[in-house]
Amino acid sequence: MDIDALLRTAAEMRAGDLHLQEGRQPLARCNDDLVPVAADPIEKEDMLSWLASRHEGLRNGECLSFSFVTTDGLRCRAHWSTELAGIHGVLRLLYPLGSLPDDEDMDILTRLSRLRAGLVLAVGATGSGKTTTLWRMLTYLNTHRACHIITLEDPVEYVVSGEKALIAQREWKRHFTSFAAAVKEALRQDPDVILVGEMRDAATMEAALTAAETGHLVFSSLHTQSAAQTITRIIGMAESGQENFLRYRLSLSLQAVLAQQRRFVNGTTHIYREILTRTPAVAQLIRSGKEHQLQTLMQTGGAEGMRTMEQALRKDGVRE
Repeated sequence: MDIDALLRTAAEMRAGDLHLQEGRQPLARCNDDLVPVAADPIEKEDMLSWLASRHEGLRNGECLSFSFVTTDGLRCRAHWSTELAGIHGVLRLLYPLGSLPDDEDMDILTRLSRLRAGLVLAVGATGSGKTTTLWRMLTYLNTHRACHIITLEDPVEYVVSGEKALIAQREWKRHFTSFAAAVKEALRQDPDVILVGEMRDAATMEAALTAAETGHLVFSSLHTQSAAQTITRIIGMAESGQENFLRYRLSLSLQAVLAQQRRFVNGTTHIYREILTRTPAVAQLIRSGKEHQLQTLMQTGGAEGMRTMEQALRKDGVRE
C-alpha cells in the first residue's frame, strides 16, 4: 500500500492526522472522527518499506519521531511506535499557515507579537493548535519587525524563510540535545525572540524565564488546560523553598497565557481560547499564590483582552 498516496487522500479530506496500524484500515482524523482512507488493511512490510525510503528504522520498544515533506510538498510530523497489534504510525499533516482559516483572535495575537520582552505561553491538550498559534505570532513578526528569531523545536513543523526578520530554526536531536542548554546558547546569538517548543522540565522553564527577564520575547507551550493550572504547574517546578521567589519572577515576566481547545461546531473546526494577560492585579495574584482567583479577573477583564473559556464557548452556544 502506497503511504504517500494515503497522505494525498488525507490531505484532500483536510484531515489532521493519518493513523496507520498494522493489519487495520488506514484511518484519517477528520474533525472529531476517525474515517477510513482505504478499504484494505495496511501491512507491516508497507510501513517498514516507507520508513526505509526515508532512511528511518523502528526497533521494538522504541518510539520514532521526525518531520518530513510529502511528495506533494506538504510538511508532516510522524510518530511511530510498536504495540500489541504491531506497528502504529501517526502522521500529522501540517497545512501551510496561509491555507488555514483566519484566526478570530488575530488582534490579540498581533498585540502580543509587538511586545519587546516577556513570556507568552500557548497551552492546551495535544492537537489543540498550540504550535499554529505560536507560529501565527512569529509570522507576524517575520513580516513586520527587523529582528532575530531563534526557534528550538521537536521536531521543526513549519519551515519559514526570513522576510523582514532573520530566522534560525533548530531541531532537537539534530541541532541540540537539551532545550535548557539550547536556550542558554541562543542568548549568546543576539536574539530578539526565542521560541521554545515546549517547557518540558524545570531546567527549560528556568532558562526560558531568564531569557524573558533579560529583555527577550519568549514564546513557549505547556500541556495544561487553563491559565490558573499553568501558573500552578510552573510553580510546581520550583526547588523546595524557592516557590515564592519563582512567583515573584513569574509575576514580572509572564505577559499572557492562551489556553485553547479545538472544537468541531456547525460543520467547522474552531479554536476557543481562554486568555489571561498581564495587569497589576494579575501580577499580584500570581505573587500571592492566589491563581484560583484569576478566573474572576478574566471574567471582568474584557477591556484588556481577557476572557474565560466559558465566555469563549458561550459566544457560539457551546458547553464546556
